[in-house]
Amino acid sequence: MKRSVLLLLLFAAPAVHAHDVRQLGAHVHGQATVDLAVDQGTLELAVQAPGIGILDFERPPANATEQAALDAALATLKRGDWLTLPTAAQCTPLKRDARAEGFAAAAAPAAGTPARHTHAGFTAELRYQCANPAALRVLVLALPKAFPNLHEVIVNSATAAGQSRTVLNADNLRVVLAHE
Repeated sequence: MKRSVLLLLLFAAPAVHAHDVRQLGAHVHGQATVDLAVDQGTLELAVQAPGIGILDFERPPANATEQAALDAALATLKRGDWLTLPTAAQCTPLKRDARAEGFAAAAAPAAGTPARHTHAGFTAELRYQCANPAALRVLVLALPKAFPNLHEVIVNSATAAGQSRTVLNADNLRVVLAHE
């Protein structure tokens, strides 16, 4: 029950906010958000990033090279190798998923109707079961290294110790969950 409430509170507000933002068409280029929760040995991460922060374009791929870049970005997000967990935490992946939205070719607008620009983006979900969650003191999230167009990654964390926010960039990839 406690875990369900924690995850609901952590993920519900950003999800509602993300829905509103997508509806309005506004997002911050170069900035991603990661919601991170640790509860009863389970570590969960939810990533949201604008398409232009991951790729050099925010529209349907125009050629095979762009399609390959889109496929590679999805594979990188899904693999989760941009996340380094302490070995002592003994974490096993339970779920790794990534999706791209807004990159599909849309139907051509009716004659005389202007084309409408939509914002494309990425989401990823990772879940781990950790045998020693107390060892999850410092995590390394190398999203700005994996995707150089991400200049800032905002990490919202919720653990038994409380909630916090960390802003990452290429020079700072560490999220401190517990002070030593």
